[in-house]
Amino acid sequence: MMYTVKRIDEDLKFGCEERPDDAPVMAKVTLVDPSGKEVTVKAEDAKLYECNINEGDKVCLDVNNKLEKVE
Repeated sequence: MMYTVKRIDEDLKFGCEERPDDAPVMAKVTLVDPSGKEVTVKAEDAKLYECNINEGDKVCLDVNNKLEKVE
């Protein structure tokens, strides 16, 4: 299914502890499907930059539930 990226926020919740040094920085990505339903997924912030995924872009989820940009 194709989604539109509505919002990208840094995921700052780590419970009562800080983010471990070896843990990647994560982002919460709010997606909107064609019917207008919103879905939130977590994605590695570095992967979003690597794939050039920004707010307003069209994306889909691959077989591993990772975001892929649709050109």
